[in-house]
Amino acid sequence: MNRFFPLLFLVVLSPSAIAQVTFQQIPGLAFFDSLGYLNGVSWVDVDNDDDLDVCVTGSGGTFPNFTNISAIYLNNGNETFTNTGLLNSAQKNPMRHGWADYNNDGNLDLYIGATWNSNGINELWTNNGGTSLTLTPTTGATPNVAQPYEGTVSWADYNNDGWADLFVARWNDLKNKLYRNNGNGTFTEITTSAIVNDLAWTSGGFWGDYDNDRDQDLFVVNYQIGATAPGNNNLFRNNADGTFTKLTAIGQVVTLTQNGRSANWADVNNDGFLDLFVCNQFGQDFLHINNGDGTFTTNLIGGTNHTSWSSNWGDYDNDGDLDLITIGFWGTDSRFWENDGQGNLSDATANHPNIFPTETNGSNSNGIVWVDYNRDGWLDLHITQPDKSPDRFFENEKTTCRSWLEIKCIGIESNRAAIGTTLRAKAQIGGQARWQMRQVSAQTAATGTNPMLQHFGFDDAAIVDSLVVEWPSGKTCVFTQVAVDQIIDIREDCSIQATLAAPPLPGTSQTVTRCFPDADTLQLHPASPAGGSWTANCGNCISADGIFDPQNLTAGEYLVRYIQGGICDATADTFLVQLLPPPSLVLSGDTTVYVGEEVPLLASGAQSYQWQPSENLTCGNCADPVFTADTTTVFAVMAQDAFGCTAKDSLTVTVLIELKFNMPNAFTPNGDGSNDVFMPAFKGNIFEQYHLRVFTRWGELIFETNLPSKGWNGLLDGATLPSDVYVFVFDYRLSDGRAGQEKGDVTLLR
Repeated sequence: MNRFFPLLFLVVLSPSAIAQVTFQQIPGLAFFDSLGYLNGVSWVDVDNDDDLDVCVTGSGGTFPNFTNISAIYLNNGNETFTNTGLLNSAQKNPMRHGWADYNNDGNLDLYIGATWNSNGINELWTNNGGTSLTLTPTTGATPNVAQPYEGTVSWADYNNDGWADLFVARWNDLKNKLYRNNGNGTFTEITTSAIVNDLAWTSGGFWGDYDNDRDQDLFVVNYQIGATAPGNNNLFRNNADGTFTKLTAIGQVVTLTQNGRSANWADVNNDGFLDLFVCNQFGQDFLHINNGDGTFTTNLIGGTNHTSWSSNWGDYDNDGDLDLITIGFWGTDSRFWENDGQGNLSDATANHPNIFPTETNGSNSNGIVWVDYNRDGWLDLHITQPDKSPDRFFENEKTTCRSWLEIKCIGIESNRAAIGTTLRAKAQIGGQARWQMRQVSAQTAATGTNPMLQHFGFDDAAIVDSLVVEWPSGKTCVFTQVAVDQIIDIREDCSIQATLAAPPLPGTSQTVTRCFPDADTLQLHPASPAGGSWTANCGNCISADGIFDPQNLTAGEYLVRYIQGGICDATADTFLVQLLPPPSLVLSGDTTVYVGEEVPLLASGAQSYQWQPSENLTCGNCADPVFTADTTTVFAVMAQDAFGCTAKDSLTVTVLIELKFNMPNAFTPNGDGSNDVFMPAFKGNIFEQYHLRVFTRWGELIFETNLPSKGWNGLLDGATLPSDVYVFVFDYRLSDGRAGQEKGDVTLLR
């Protein structure tokens, strides 16, 4: 006997407790008309231009003569979309599809499952940067045989090796498929895992880290077992070693026998654990509350006669909790459930009559997507139908003032799409600290997939006190004082960047300029320093008391705000902190010369320069001094630009000494400074021994020295000798050890 607790946590809130948010249908955003069967819809950024595109898979015609009318509609950035012909699938009747960056190249790739009744072949499409998609049939993840398929396509990195793996649910009492990504563009089918051992009619597999151990567990929704018997669902716990354990004693979540159609993981009561909602086609719908100890408490949703095909969670009213929409099956009613922040749900269907008209035509919707398609911070709603009925798109009219934050996670060690990453955010909502949790998932409804961009609502909070990102790799990023009302990218190296910056607020503004990387911490002073909170677009660069720390930043501009008041009447003192880069100092480079050469030096890229040492330079504070080479010298150059920012660099002039000399054959000691003495001509300190003697032609010694710096000036004992030819003898030893003697004549000319 199945036991459930229908009213254990359900309460009805008065209308005054709910801030009314309404939706307006946008007929021009219907992507399928009454001619088609829409079997799958997803919103993803196909071309990496920071807006969301639409992928629909479905068929036209009638069984068995289906025609494929699947398409990708690129977002034009102005709330219109264009079918660019990127997808040319040959499947007759494509069913569910899913996106993941299987090759970690930064582009989301597409897997399409074939339907069970048209002998289709599954397809993997590799994304080439949003300009084209290439059918890739040789990876091992798409067996080239017909697939009896009816369930979801579910991507997740189950073994945490940084590559997205694939679970494909199958129909017709067959085993499901698990494909492990090998990291080289190929997949290996895993046939021994517990998650592919059961025979069933499986509607789908839904990955989620229900026990917060940073690996992906799998909930398998079964429609039936055997020919007719309703099936019980299964939860498989990831053992963190590539294997799974089938759980059988954790509550009714795995014992109820229903005709399951889909499921959604979501932290319904904001306790930091994923709860689970299960849709049943011919039974009741149940919400299984995660108790945090590995067990679940089961609650009936909607009464004993309510049944649904698909569902989805989203904080459509930005009040800091996840609300639920359920889509009925074949004439049964659809429902809208409001969450009070504690996990208590109330039926708010009557507040949205245009979304839920009375269904009298036997229509059943199966694709539901919450998406902020126009990047205004409010979730819009896309509902699709598989029975030749047009899909419907509803824009959120945001009739109340509430804050929000949307986050795209980018894996580095983890898989690039960051599937399985958990985000936790804390803000003061209604004067109380409230934590919320989201988890990046590649599938969120029976045939609909929300964007991987994670959406948070924060009601009246003007700032996010804490934002924690827990990556599958084990790395954790923590940010404080994060601005609301913006879209940000967070990479696994904990860098953060706004792709849609928070709007300006009324208040003061000023620009603060500092030179980087020499800037010290900076105390910022708001005009009204009472009762506000600091936030910045550079993560944790600003402290609670307004100290800006550039230590972990790079040169650039950073927006810092001191926000006061509530979200609807907020003001801000805004500081644009400019960290200026140092001048691009370029030097002429190291060089090698001989003693006595004149070497032109050159510096550029700045306004002023200082050369040290300045000896033997024609100028020490110019851009182009000339150096008279005497000894090897390392020049340190300090450059400064017009903003006072400095840069340092150095160059080396290596001075070589030539071990050679010449003996002149004449000299003129007339005092004109040129050729006034007789001595060897040489450069540098090349002699270890030096002995120069000069004689008359008759052998009389008239000059002798052992000093390389001294020569004969044509005198003898102070008396001037006449012009004549004299004889010299020069004995020497060079610094490399070579020794010798030079003899010859020298003419003294007067």
